[in-house]
Parts: sequence; structure tokens; C-alpha cells
Amino acid sequence: MGAKFEIGRIRGLPVFIDASFIILIVLWGQNYFVGGNTARMSIGFLVIVGLALSILLHELAHAVVGHRLGVAPSHIELNGLGGLCYWASAMRPEAWPRIAISLAGPATNLLLYVLFTLLGEMPVVSSHRLVFAVTDTLAWANGWMFAFNMLPAFPLDGGKALEALLGKLLSSGNARLVVGAIGLVIAAGCAYIGLGLGTIFGIGGGTWMLLLAFMLGLENFMAIQSASNPPWQRRN
Repeated sequence: MGAKFEIGRIRGLPVFIDASFIILIVLWGQNYFVGGNTARMSIGFLVIVGLALSILLHELAHAVVGHRLGVAPSHIELNGLGGLCYWASAMRPEAWPRIAISLAGPATNLLLYVLFTLLGEMPVVSSHRLVFAVTDTLAWANGWMFAFNMLPAFPLDGGKALEALLGKLLSSGNARLVVGAIGLVIAAGCAYIGLGLGTIFGIGGGTWMLLLAFMLGLENFMAIQSASNPPWQRRN
């Protein structure tokens, strides 16, 4: 998406951060760092670290499941849409491995949502205001990431899974066209919310939602443009 740099490797798998990920983190955490409240700044720091780790675990789940199913991961990129796992080998043509690989990430966020929710209900956590605020926020964030990533749009996991499923009924190009068209509608919905005309999952208008609408719109427009290309020349 933009300038990116490597921050390390996990069992030999490179992890990169795109400049747009920094923007995402700033937009997510900016409210914690205004006003000079030390406790709130501490919560914000822990939430940002927890959010980044949640996104990384999401992408690692794709890589692990892909590796188990014979698709070698190339590298992980954290970016303005959360992250992407890139592949060094071709994706398997069968629908079920592609669906399993796509849904591994959201499944991880769902598991983290349950984990943080249960932690927040423990007396030792719920009685500590700062710790509870962190677990409660991370539970909400992972629940939101699960729901968001299940949307049927590119480059989200729900879009990739739907493309694989529709590929059993339609040609691969037509399956991509359908998902891309749905993705443009979702991008328009995000723009509607970003302009302050509505809310979803408790999120209203703002710069972050408008940025999300732009990136989703661009990705799905380019996916539609590439639908007639051979599979190895397509994006995502």
C-alpha cells in the first residue's frame, strides 16, 4: 500500500509494517493520548500493543493453516486494513483449502474475543479498573475485527472465502466480479458511515472510516478490473 519495512521474523517468516498501519494505529489510539491523563495513556499504550498483536496473530493463523495445507507463506504485512499474508506458492485450486485458510484469521479473532471477555469477568481483573479497561477494549476490538473480516469484500477474508465458494458454481472470473461488486457496495456503506450519516457496531463517522471506505473501494475496483485476467495475474 505504501512504504514498508521489516520489523522481524517469526520462525523465518518476515513481518513487514506498511506506513498505512502507522496511520491505523494513530487513528485507533489518538483519543487515549489527549488531555495528559497518565492512566488513560497507559491504557492506550496497552490497547495499541494488544491490537497490533491481535492483528499479527490473525495473519499468523493464515500462514500456519496455509503451511499445513501445502501453501507456503512468503511474508506478513501489517497495513491500514489490518494486515495481509502473502504466499510464496500458488493457492490450491480446491475451494475448501482456500476457505479454511481465509477463515483461520477471523476464527483467531473470535477466539481472542472469547479469551479477553473471560479474562474481563475474572474478579482479579474486573476489580482493577485499568486492567479491565484494557481487556474490555481488546475484547470489543477482536469482536469487531471478526465481524469486519467476515464481510464479503476484497481483500477481506469473507470476500476470499465467498470467491472460493462461488467458484464452485460460477467461473472464477464471474465469482470475482460478484465479490468485487458486493465489495463496492460495502465501501459505499463505509463512506456513508464515515460522513456521519449512520453507525455500525457502535462506530460512527470519522477519518478512519473514510480511509477504510477508500481502501475497500480501491481494492474491489481493481479486483473487478482484474477479473478477466488469468488467476496468477490477479491481485489478492
